[in-house]
Amino acid sequence: MRLESESELKKTYWNTLIHSVIMFAGQSLMQLVDMVFCGKLGANAIATVGTSTSLFAWFMVVGNGLVYCLEYLIPHALGEKNDKEAHSFYYSGLMVSTLVSVFSTAGLALLAFNSALIGTNLAIQGDVTTFSTIIALSYFPVFLIPTLRVELQARGHPNESTYAFLIGNILNVFLNWALIFGHAGLPELGLMGSAWANVISRFGIFFYLLAKTLHVRSKLESIPIHWMKVNYQKYGGKILRMGFPSSVHMLFEMGAFILVSTLASSMATTQNAAHSIILSIATFVFMIPLGLGSAAALTLSKLNGEKRHALAIHYGWSTIKLGWGYALISSSFLIVFQKPLFALYTSDAETTAMGASILFIAAIFQAADATQVIIAGCLRGFGKVKIQAIANGVGHWLIGLPIGLFFAYRLNWQVRGLWVGLSTGLFFVAITLFYFWKKTTRDQS
Repeated sequence: MRLESESELKKTYWNTLIHSVIMFAGQSLMQLVDMVFCGKLGANAIATVGTSTSLFAWFMVVGNGLVYCLEYLIPHALGEKNDKEAHSFYYSGLMVSTLVSVFSTAGLALLAFNSALIGTNLAIQGDVTTFSTIIALSYFPVFLIPTLRVELQARGHPNESTYAFLIGNILNVFLNWALIFGHAGLPELGLMGSAWANVISRFGIFFYLLAKTLHVRSKLESIPIHWMKVNYQKYGGKILRMGFPSSVHMLFEMGAFILVSTLASSMATTQNAAHSIILSIATFVFMIPLGLGSAAALTLSKLNGEKRHALAIHYGWSTIKLGWGYALISSSFLIVFQKPLFALYTSDAETTAMGASILFIAAIFQAADATQVIIAGCLRGFGKVKIQAIANGVGHWLIGLPIGLFFAYRLNWQVRGLWVGLSTGLFFVAITLFYFWKKTTRDQS
């Protein structure tokens, strides 16, 4: 099988990049839509969705960290022309994803029924328990979707993920509108209607990707190994061993934001609501560089499998520079359109005033956020996953969170102080990973 020419590779790279960005943005847009619709129900509803989403994310980041290593394993095996290994990693990825979804569903249900133990505001405890229990049902599609996405992208079909999330978002908007307010002949479920809209939409995305994956695989010339004959202990074990550092990396990074959400849930409702709105906006903005990092991991992994290391470095730098350009635009957008953004969520003056100062902090750290997540993807494309975990552990938990707690409680900046800490941690991680990316490129040159 011949290697792609540089012009063909450039086309493949941009195709993968564009669809990865759209897919990740679409994933985050679902949460943003939930928050906007629930915002019509008041500050308590916003706080409930924000708190429940944070509890959901504790398990999601760990599980996704395990399966995201497939962005390296499957394309790298295909780059080495080891088709048997590529198929074995695909089947093993499905198995690992399924097992993780079972444990996560049980874990979130247990956590939801004990939300009082983590200091959740009494005014929203009951709703948080119910909302969280419902969305726990969506862990199965949440963990299997990345495996199907990587399989399709690695085999030259990145567009299918875009179509899947487009359909899922349209369905989510309709179901939020219908189930919250009782339109289109559907029952009026209020806040819980948004939870069911989320679950149904995620299953819709999963079934679409499953159908497309089965179709693509049916067109392959041959599949050298049957799923029943895969050595799951060997390949599943490799996924867990390589995925564990990525999982720890994501737990350290996203866990810091989730912990801040947990702390915010014990503050006044307006503080929690302002935090939830800003986190929703920041998460959506973050999904663009996350998509860039994912595309870089897939592209660089395949090129390294083909021993085309110079091209891998070239596309790594190209993606990082794209991220810097995006960060400049997104920072400016958050500062200039501060009031219109908040108007989408709430008309509450106190919540808006609190959120304005936090949004400025979020705008400042865009460059650091884009840099660290894209370089993490580039390093993953070279099979390096441990340094991300170490950098995020030190940056967020030993530097950022202590600073945030000092500003929040000692200086009484409350939720704003927590965001100062998050920003500090991100800048440390970005600088550290940039240093190791430079070292990696020197070693490979």
